[in-house]
Amino acid sequence: MSVKMDVQMTPRAMYDFLLYHTYSHLSGLIGAIFGVVVLGLGIRAMAQGDYTAGMMFFFFAAVFLVMTPLTLKSKAKAQVKTTPMFQKPITYELTEEGITISQEDQQTEVKWEEFQKAVSTNRTLILYITRVRALVFPKEALGEQYTAAVQMISTHMAPAKVKIRQVR
Repeated sequence: MSVKMDVQMTPRAMYDFLLYHTYSHLSGLIGAIFGVVVLGLGIRAMAQGDYTAGMMFFFFAAVFLVMTPLTLKSKAKAQVKTTPMFQKPITYELTEEGITISQEDQQTEVKWEEFQKAVSTNRTLILYITRVRALVFPKEALGEQYTAAVQMISTHMAPAKVKIRQVR
């Protein structure tokens, strides 16, 4: 059995991946926690009547809590627009051996053993090959193949590596 799909990367799917990737690592979590703490300090300073300190804390909270997602959104758009491989659909075929990736006259295969982990977000299914290299499948591109793809991944990867929550 195999599952074959054509995937066109979208800025929305890339943004979803970048958000997950950023906030699932220690540096992203620390940034978010720091932003919330600074926001709390701003509220406290304002409540105590120190408006200058409060505004300064709000500014730094905005940098950590608002600027990061906005920057990631901009980065996702630019990455999809400027990366040549994202300009045309990529064909993925999940087989018993691994995943075959092909586009035009180029083809490569990644064996199941090479994948580090598989995760799902609200909009994407992500298979990490390394800590920073991944295959990103927008759920909208998977369509009716989503359940079959998740079953194939779950069958061929160790359960500890699969963190897929949403099975349709």
